[in-house]
Amino acid sequence: MHMLQPARLKYITICTLRHTWRYFLFVAKLLHYIYTIVLYPLWLPSNREHNNNIMDQEMAEEQDMPEEEGLWENIVDQQQEVLQAHADIVARFQVIAAVEPMDAASDMDDEDEEDDDDVDVDYGDSDSDSELEEMFSDMSSSSSDEADEQDSKDISKSALSASLLSDEKQQQPKTLRQYSFQPLRLMKCAYKHKHCAGGYPLARSGHRIIASNSHLYSLGGYNPRSAVTAARRGRCLLFQELWSYNFATNLWRLELNAENASNLPVELASNALTIHNNVLISHGGTGYPFGESCSNDCYVYRTASIGATPAVERLKVTGDRPTAQYGPGIVIHKNYLYTIGGTTGFDYTCDVYRLDLRTGVWENVYISRPEMREDPEGRYRHEVIYDGKHIFVLGGGTSHSVYDLQRIPAYNLDANCWDYFDTVPDRRIVDVEQHNKGYPKPRKCFSCVQHQSTNGDIEAFITGGLQGDFSTYFSDIWKLNMRSKQWFLIETSLPRPLYFHSAAHSDNGCMYVFGGIEFNEKEMRRRNALYKMWMTVPKLSEMCWEAITYYNDNLDMYDRKALLKAGLPKTFTDRLPTQTRKKADKNEPDPSMLLSLYCKPKCARSTTQ
Repeated sequence: MHMLQPARLKYITICTLRHTWRYFLFVAKLLHYIYTIVLYPLWLPSNREHNNNIMDQEMAEEQDMPEEEGLWENIVDQQQEVLQAHADIVARFQVIAAVEPMDAASDMDDEDEEDDDDVDVDYGDSDSDSELEEMFSDMSSSSSDEADEQDSKDISKSALSASLLSDEKQQQPKTLRQYSFQPLRLMKCAYKHKHCAGGYPLARSGHRIIASNSHLYSLGGYNPRSAVTAARRGRCLLFQELWSYNFATNLWRLELNAENASNLPVELASNALTIHNNVLISHGGTGYPFGESCSNDCYVYRTASIGATPAVERLKVTGDRPTAQYGPGIVIHKNYLYTIGGTTGFDYTCDVYRLDLRTGVWENVYISRPEMREDPEGRYRHEVIYDGKHIFVLGGGTSHSVYDLQRIPAYNLDANCWDYFDTVPDRRIVDVEQHNKGYPKPRKCFSCVQHQSTNGDIEAFITGGLQGDFSTYFSDIWKLNMRSKQWFLIETSLPRPLYFHSAAHSDNGCMYVFGGIEFNEKEMRRRNALYKMWMTVPKLSEMCWEAITYYNDNLDMYDRKALLKAGLPKTFTDRLPTQTRKKADKNEPDPSMLLSLYCKPKCARSTTQ
């Protein structure tokens, strides 16, 4: 006998209330439109005065000619107000479809109205073990009645279109905001309107991203809703896929998945990812359930975005391999891949291993013994910064604890030992009464990127994270100057607290933050929102290129020779996606554009091009 699960009943109730609420909103908007267009002009004082004096105006037509002209001017003004109201309504709908990077803070309300298939809502408390820290959801599989929602949208748009047909001349053309370069301000990248269903990554956490000067890459991740669907179909419970995102066109592309790369790893949560010689390298990670199956393998990924045939290869290695674990940090130094820290789900280490990328030989470099000497304690989900001499380890923690960011341990690459550096607080925010010392609070599961400023200083930017008590979550953004060891709190912040997300930086000094678990007082849910922030003022050519792509997000539809003839430098036209450009030239579907195996069929979104 089939029993209705409580989680299923809860979701059906929520969906029903949601569709009912949207129906009431549609009726309210329709009534407001009728009142504004039909009833309100009839009740204007000038109209009532005009109706009461019609007889007087006919008897004294010649004498009252100036008054009549004034009345007609009022009527014309009223009609113009009505037409302006029409234009305002049209402009609101056009702004929704406008192609522009939105400010993160102003876009918070819009995010709440996004399609529920793009997020995963989490309820309830979590287990305390480290391998279960990402499981904040009820693990229930759900499906929404999107046909009714689509019908209501079509009815609303049809009614609006029919009422505005007579005023087409008054409609204003779709326009963008004027481009302005804004460093140290978080902006949202609007990409969903350019894709169909399955054309971009679903909401996820525990993934890793890395960036080149033209593309962002996202590997793996986890979503309990997609895991249930994958389990029914006998697939990997994690996102066994590699995505690329082109900065110039705001287009995602599924590079690799289980369909075209059967040797993709299954340990694709909390691994480490880097880029070296135009190829991606991943290390470590855990499968699902977290901690039961960990990896110490290294995989190399080649993508079509760099002109290569998409492929993945597991490196054949020998030597003293590190323990299979997840949540480590990796750095490439002089043809060596260094890995520091991680966990098996039970034990936490801060050991240092390195892999010779030329010979494929692992070497045990340093075993931390905090009980015997001044070595850092074991941790996972920390972040690492590299300045050529040291590998700095920021934050991290265990299942119940986190490590502070005031005194930072750093592995000395030349001396093969650990050094410690005391940081300087941001004195602008020091408040003794509020116990604010001017440092970022201890945290784990945050993101960190680094870039080199124009004066040669290495600067690190950290975003979000959480503490070990699962009651304190962060949305702040901090900068650490690695030369002066000075902390600075960035004025902008994430829209809401975020953790288990990932961040990367392009070569031009722009930081990108993608995915993660978003926290608010009512719920926690996984997201697939993409944000960007310029960490510095780049070259003038980079700002010009961003302005060009801001107003022209379809440059991939043009022939490269035409773009070069128009004066665009080859170094920038090479950043456009090759496959999309071929698709435009041949005017036929591109068979290499794959759909995610984890998406659910639904009505395709409209595209702008």
